[in-house]
Amino acid sequence: MKPSIVFLIAFLSVLPLRGQSEERPPNIVIIMADDLGWNGLGCYGSELAQTPCLDQLAAEGMRFTDAYALSQCLPTRAAIFSGQYGARTGLTSVETSSPGYAPMISPGRPKALEPEVYTLFEMLRDAGYKTGMSGKLHLGGPLNTNSALKNKNRGMEYLHDYGLQWAGTATPNRNDKNVSAITDDIIEFIEENRDGPFIAYAAHRSPHMPLEVPPSSVQRAVDRGFKRSSNPRGLFSERVTADYVAMIEYLDSSIGRITDKLDELGIAENTLLLFLSDNGGLTRVWKNDPLRGGKGQLYEGGVRVPFIVRWPTKVKAGSTCTAPVHVVDLFPTFMDLAGAQPRKDQILDGVSLVPLLKQTGSFARDAIFSHHPEYVVGYAKTPCSMVRKGNYKLIHYFGDYLDPTGCVPGGAGALYGRFILGSRTELYDLKQDPGETQNLANDMPQVAEELMADLESWWSSTGARMPMPNPNMDRSKWKWNKND
Repeated sequence: MKPSIVFLIAFLSVLPLRGQSEERPPNIVIIMADDLGWNGLGCYGSELAQTPCLDQLAAEGMRFTDAYALSQCLPTRAAIFSGQYGARTGLTSVETSSPGYAPMISPGRPKALEPEVYTLFEMLRDAGYKTGMSGKLHLGGPLNTNSALKNKNRGMEYLHDYGLQWAGTATPNRNDKNVSAITDDIIEFIEENRDGPFIAYAAHRSPHMPLEVPPSSVQRAVDRGFKRSSNPRGLFSERVTADYVAMIEYLDSSIGRITDKLDELGIAENTLLLFLSDNGGLTRVWKNDPLRGGKGQLYEGGVRVPFIVRWPTKVKAGSTCTAPVHVVDLFPTFMDLAGAQPRKDQILDGVSLVPLLKQTGSFARDAIFSHHPEYVVGYAKTPCSMVRKGNYKLIHYFGDYLDPTGCVPGGAGALYGRFILGSRTELYDLKQDPGETQNLANDMPQVAEELMADLESWWSSTGARMPMPNPNMDRSKWKWNKND
């Protein structure tokens, strides 16, 4: 046989071996809770809710202590899909307008995440992933996958625009906020696409209000000494109730069903599973202590969220990451893992978390930002922005401020706080004061000026829509509580 033929045969015989040795991109499972506070899990210090499945997930993976979302549902979900801050997409709040007599006029926002935005799921689809989700969509159009599928004019086409190839109905609701149905859907999708790679997104509506959970789960919490709630919307005077604790615990059990399925299919080793919440806990029904504030606000209780990643072959079990991260980081992270590239005209505001997950290389994060130019009356938030850089965090209120010190919301949707007219800047050292009790703006003016300059530069680079003074402000109508 000629030497050239022998060489060719030898070369061809090696090719399959090389191909087999190439690292497969991981499957990705995202499980999102709705309004779960940073301290809502046992692995984050909760002594109220019992969360063995999520505690086990943290023991087998990495727990992030300083992970950030936006302060409400829609902005966080849009940021995950787009990889961009709400200041860039315009999706900064659920609310679309301000009270006509308020001190500031909010700039408004787009109705929904624009279809031309190249989403996380489109990127992964183009990289060869199967993409599917079930549950709360909330990008400004249909609230959930079921309502999107029922749309007579577009149906699945609407979901395709965002890169989703498969969607579950998230039904029926078994008196459990659709938790079991969403979990059923995600398990079905995983089974159908077990050969991978796939991304499965379980977007839950729990423990968001109203309270809804099987009576047997509530009874278990009652047996431990918690009282039943008298109002399905929750009352501040009753927090924390058996019903709310039961919602967290019931959600926790659903995570166990998904991890068990991954184990059963033999694909857990190469599956990255992420659990997080879309914003902080609602203070009417949950105590975010030691963090200040809650859902709808830019204090830590409103924007810092539980964030756990398990990836057995790559992430060290039982590890903890204290670096500040943000939900906009998910797009570049998954793009990195999929070996994909951004579009030429695409701007991503996040940073890949792969160096943190693998504990190799450097993590280039300068600062984290958030922009909320709208009023969220029910959550005591006036138009404001924030920046965190290192241990320091600055919050800037544009024209008025609500000081909730000493005030509490009396019931569902109640207003609270002491109204203060005029702009305001607050500075906190989160390392020394995670509860944001000491405003250092006057004590450390140079730090405050530096962070304010960073914030102003960021507004400019993102094209942030800004609130403006309202010439029609009517102070007599602008009442936050009976003492105003």
